[in-house]
Amino acid sequence: MRKAMYLAVLIGLFVAYGDVYAQEEAVEFYNRGVEALAQDRLDDAINLFSKAVKIDPVDHYAYNNLGVAYKRKGNYEKAIQNYTRALEIKPDYYAAQINRGIARFRKGDYDQALEDLESLARQRKKDAAVFATLGLIYKEKGDFDKAVKNLKDAIAMNKNGIVAQKALGEVYEANKDYGKALDVYLKLRTTLAKKGETGDIDKRIDRLRNSYVSELYNQGLEDYRLGNAKHALAIWATGLKLDPNNLQILRDRGLTYYRLGQYQKALDDFNHAVEIGPGQAEIYRVRGDTYYKLKKADKAVDDYRKAIEMNPSDAICYNNLGLVFHETGDLDRALEDYSKAISIDPSNPSFYENRALVYLAKHDNIHAAEDYKLALNLTDDQKAREIISQKIASLTGQAGLNPDLPVPEPNAASVNQRGGSVRGTRPGW
Repeated sequence: MRKAMYLAVLIGLFVAYGDVYAQEEAVEFYNRGVEALAQDRLDDAINLFSKAVKIDPVDHYAYNNLGVAYKRKGNYEKAIQNYTRALEIKPDYYAAQINRGIARFRKGDYDQALEDLESLARQRKKDAAVFATLGLIYKEKGDFDKAVKNLKDAIAMNKNGIVAQKALGEVYEANKDYGKALDVYLKLRTTLAKKGETGDIDKRIDRLRNSYVSELYNQGLEDYRLGNAKHALAIWATGLKLDPNNLQILRDRGLTYYRLGQYQKALDDFNHAVEIGPGQAEIYRVRGDTYYKLKKADKAVDDYRKAIEMNPSDAICYNNLGLVFHETGDLDRALEDYSKAISIDPSNPSFYENRALVYLAKHDNIHAAEDYKLALNLTDDQKAREIISQKIASLTGQAGLNPDLPVPEPNAASVNQRGGSVRGTRPGW
């Protein structure tokens, strides 16, 4: 009897010591697996964690880390299986649930991922990874409002969160909210610069800035066409803050200032435009128009001549140059330039009216009448036709008026032709 009892005690001790040894071996495999995972030796980590759970099949930590190794290898199915096993052992294991949610997202199982992560979002309010992944899921599902909300929450919890910042910028960009997207990317660049990892963010910012400025330009142009010039100016000011050398905006904002009578502001924009685009003939022409309005005839003439050198077929530029000479009393040059404008574009009635004024100043009523008749044939507007007809009648004596009336000053029609030159610099103006 005593012999049997002694044998039973020995067997019990052997089993106990065997369990302790096995547990120590499982811990050894686990610790080596953690080391391999930290060194990104994923195959070794998978082998070691698998040995650990074979010895200790209720080690939820080992199953979770085995899932992490599989996830890093891109085997999301295996990763999800191991995370699920960890949660079967310990249902409230937070790390396994968030990891499973992320793995499901990477696998494309968005609804199941939402089940994991929405549950965690309700439990813990300060985990940026949860909200960032939720934002990514809603982004993929096309629910931009929820994507923005969750990504903003993630960034509020971790201001240096690269994934959330990038995703938020992409959501705004997809919605063509380029201003907000650009703000996010600029902040992201600051975050990356701290780590010395700007990557391709500069190219992304440049591309987006160009898109945004282009959108602002078109938006301002549309506002202008709808009669809201002040709003157009405000929008273009935003565009120029992002791209101070944008030639389109400088030109069209200058044209808008010109039409509003703010000639100095127009001149400032045209001066800047000439600096960055010295080969643009139209910029010299509209700057010449502006100098004319500012009573700087010499500078207007210089700009018109430069414009003509670059574009000898610019009829409006010849017309405007003729107007400057006309108003400064150089009638021969005015006549020459008006005639050149007509030779280039014989379909513009204002050119004939302007040349008629020169003939009147030279007391050549016959040629003046001929030009008015040509202008009349090219004019459709009834009111304008009546005015021209009265001038013809005056010159031919049909209205009983003296054909030798004092030479008229350039009338509103001729001055407005300069405005027409500004409008004609670009389709839509």
